[in-house]
Amino acid sequence: MKNVLKVLLCSAALLGMQAQAAATELVCELGQRMGVRGDQALDNSIELIWQGQRYNLQRVATSTGANRFEDSVSGLVWIGIPAKGMLLDARHGKPLANECKTTEQGRPASNKKMR
Repeated sequence: MKNVLKVLLCSAALLGMQAQAAATELVCELGQRMGVRGDQALDNSIELIWQGQRYNLQRVATSTGANRFEDSVSGLVWIGIPAKGMLLDARHGKPLANECKTTEQGRPASNKKMR
């Protein structure tokens, strides 16, 4: 019983640390901004911070390998690939934000002269 309690306490501590992890800020087309908390490549859910609201999105399997997360309550759909991400409104069938990238992804390539 002691070992089960230890596992539960460790799991709760890890979940607490994950909940407190800083959100990655993304900048999208037209200057839109959002935050994503969680590892899109590994986690089954992420927290999306959009227009001052927090949304919990659950992973949905895809055949393409893209990371797709949905919130059935709000209708938000996040699709992430290594180069960028996009946020969709599934209820109204329209994109909300496109070309969303971290500041590192958004940096232009340095101009190196070819020899």
